[in-house]
Amino acid sequence: MTHAYLVRYGVMRHVGRFVADPGAAYRRGDAVIVHSRRGMELGEVLIESEVAPDAVGIAPLLRPASSEDFSRAKIAASDRDRRLAECERIFRDGEWPMELIDVEPLLDDRTVLHYLGPHRLDATGLFQLLRDRCGLNVVLEPVGLDVEDDEEAHDHADDHDHGCGSCGTGGGGGCRTGCGSESGGCSGCAVKDLVQSKRALAAT
Repeated sequence: MTHAYLVRYGVMRHVGRFVADPGAAYRRGDAVIVHSRRGMELGEVLIESEVAPDAVGIAPLLRPASSEDFSRAKIAASDRDRRLAECERIFRDGEWPMELIDVEPLLDDRTVLHYLGPHRLDATGLFQLLRDRCGLNVVLEPVGLDVEDDEEAHDHADDHDHGCGSCGTGGGGGCRTGCGSESGGCSGCAVKDLVQSKRALAAT
């Protein structure tokens, strides 16, 4: 079997399985460098896992994090406000069907854009603008449900008085989309409302 580890990473606290080099041994809480689908970043080992030898598509756990890695992460984090301001300016000047929530600098100088909006969209123009005007190489990461996947369920919700079509039926039961009670609402509802408002503004 190939040894792998579940690693927590990113400001949104993702958890993913990463394959380690043969003979490598990590313990819970160890700081490591992983190459996720987003890029190179710091992570924290949770538990060891095992995967089949012929498993494919699993990202690598590169090595233990060094003092140099922590210094690079600190420098990247110090540039977070500037990157956020640059991205917000680009978003204000354009008509993108998405709302920027946060940015996250990675160790390889990529910038993750956390946004509310459709998961599948042609963002080639946005990538080019951010690269040309801000010098940013960005990766998009949507937050919440995809409005296109959830649109039909929300359309049916118009006939009910409890609001979210993805939440419990009748009497406002539990939400099946992971809406936290602290948030007071469903991310799918927010995505649909955002896209509809963007479309309405574009039509005026």
